[in-house]
Amino acid sequence: MKKKLIFPIMALMFFSLSSCEFAQNYYDKFISLDTYIEINFKCSKNGKEHLKNIKNIYNDVNIASDNYESRDGKSVYDLNHNRELELTDTLKSLLEKSIEAKEKTNGYYNPLIGRLSIKWKEAIERKSFVENEVISQELEIMNNSDIIIENNKATLIGDADIDLGGIAKGYATELVHQYLIDNNINDYLINSGESNILTSDRDTEYKIGLSKPFDDELYGILYVKDKSIATSSPKYKRTENDGVLYHHLLSPFTGMPINNFESVNVICDNSMDADVYSTAIFVMDIEEAKKFADDKNIEIILCKDGQIIYQKLGERIEKI
Repeated sequence: MKKKLIFPIMALMFFSLSSCEFAQNYYDKFISLDTYIEINFKCSKNGKEHLKNIKNIYNDVNIASDNYESRDGKSVYDLNHNRELELTDTLKSLLEKSIEAKEKTNGYYNPLIGRLSIKWKEAIERKSFVENEVISQELEIMNNSDIIIENNKATLIGDADIDLGGIAKGYATELVHQYLIDNNINDYLINSGESNILTSDRDTEYKIGLSKPFDDELYGILYVKDKSIATSSPKYKRTENDGVLYHHLLSPFTGMPINNFESVNVICDNSMDADVYSTAIFVMDIEEAKKFADDKNIEIILCKDGQIIYQKLGERIEKI
C-alpha cells in the first residue's frame, strides 16, 4: 500500500466514527520503524492514554529491532556487535518469533540474512549489484550460523548478523491489535507504513486501495474487515543494471533479489504472519506461492507487469 492511499481510507474511518455519539474519535500519526504510523480508533474513555500506550508499543519494538545503532544493550545492533546479549522482554520475544517464522516459512524468511541484506542495500544505493563470489561467501556464513536463546540471554553462533526488517512492523502491529482487544476498543484502523494495515470488525467493510507497484495508479479496491493486510514490493528500494532489476527482497537460498512478482499482498488474521508471509512469498515462484497460501489458509494477491496474475480472495476485490 502507498502512504498516499491511506488518507481517503482514513476519511471513511472518520465518517464512521463521527456517527457515534457515545464515543470519541482518537487519531495520531508519528514516525517509528522507519515509516509513518497512523492510529485511528474510537472509545468512550482514556483515549489519550491509549494513544500513548500504542505509541510506546511501536517505539519499544523500534528500539529492539534497530540494527543500525546501539540502543544501550536493547537492540539487534547490540546483539550483532557483541555476539551475546542479555535480552529485554521485547527483544527476546521478537527473536523467538523470528526463529519460529523461519520454520513456518520453510526458510523463505531468514532473520540471519542481515550481512547480505546490508550489502545489497549499499549496492542499490550505488546503483550496482553484489558480485556472485560475495553472495556465495555470505550465504555460507548465514547457513553456518544460528541464534541460541537460553533464559534471557541470546548468543550468535557463527558470523551472521540478524535483520528483523521482515517481521518488526507486523509484530508491533499485532501487539497493538491485542492491546485494542484487551481494552475493548472495537472500531479502529491502523496503518503501519506502506506495508501493513489492520482493520477492525465493524458492520461495513473498509475499502483499501491497491496500487500498481511502480506508478500511482490503482489496479483494484479490496473490501475487508477484521483483517491484516501486508504488502511486499521493491518500489522504494531498487535499481536497474543492464536491464536487470535489483532490490532488497532477497531469496535466502540464492542470495539474489527475486523478480517473479512486482508486489505480493497477504490478507490474514494476524499482522505478524501477514508481514512475514508477504516477505517469504515474494521470493517464491508462483506455484510455491499458491501452495503456501493453501497450506496456511491465507488470502493472497500476486501482481506482475502492473496486473493481477493470481488471487485467492473470493469476490472481495473490485478490479479497476
